[in-house]
Amino acid sequence: MLVWIACRAHARFAWWKRRPPRVLATHVALGVVAITIWSFLFVGYYRVAVGPDFWQVVFADSWMYQLLTTTLAYVASLSLGLTVQGFDRERERQQREAQLEVAAREADLAAIKAQLQPHFLLNSLNSILALIDQDPAEARGMVIRLASLLQSVFDRLDESMVPIEGELDTIRAYLEVEHIRFGDRLRFSVQAAPDARRVPVPPFLLQPLVENAVKHGIEPHARQGEIRVSAVLEGARLHVAIADTGDGFNGAGAAGHGRGLDLTRRRLHAVYGEHAASFRTEHGAGGFPIHLDLPVIPDAG
Repeated sequence: MLVWIACRAHARFAWWKRRPPRVLATHVALGVVAITIWSFLFVGYYRVAVGPDFWQVVFADSWMYQLLTTTLAYVASLSLGLTVQGFDRERERQQREAQLEVAAREADLAAIKAQLQPHFLLNSLNSILALIDQDPAEARGMVIRLASLLQSVFDRLDESMVPIEGELDTIRAYLEVEHIRFGDRLRFSVQAAPDARRVPVPPFLLQPLVENAVKHGIEPHARQGEIRVSAVLEGARLHVAIADTGDGFNGAGAAGHGRGLDLTRRRLHAVYGEHAASFRTEHGAGGFPIHLDLPVIPDAG
């Protein structure tokens, strides 16, 4: 009971936050009080149980040994109690940090999604504006296709994970819309290996990357270009590649930077953690390939 009181005082008044010499002095003083109380109770018990000669019978030759034993028992019990409290505090600290990290990721992911909707919509509207004067009929057709595409895209944003097959369907629909704008200048290939189609990924993950491929690999050139998107499953990792046939950066810009790439990096960090997913870019002549290596989350969906 005395050890329990000392441990409770240590936790109640947060002595573990104070300077060690002060804490040690406090516990020494408490220990002296506790051992004194215990000794009086111990001696009083044998006084009643043995009678007037209790000292000669019980303590005469061993009182020092018994006092040291009591002191060691108190110190050992107190040390054990304070150690358990330390482990409990560390576990609570880790739990709070984990909760804060989850909350931060959720807040970051919500902010990213809030950016994605206008980002995608503005790019799509720019494509329509480019067609209005050139080909009003095609512009009307593009509006119809875009309305259907946006509906499916925005519905999917409320989900935490979706099959990669659905994401690729959205990419394919987006490229079909862009094909109206660019005509034969844009060719594309979007495919996934059969065993990779049901692997869950964050919704709208690939869209900014494909938009970048259209913007930098197709739009600046009068020649015919191609965008290739593929997904394969290797063990417990999903590999996604996005490539175009543009000129790449070739020193004209800083490879690996840009809003679409930044959004993707932030989403990967928010969903998978800091090091679980990798994002790699290449630059130079022959386009700007992007490779994503994602862990498979079995219970996602």
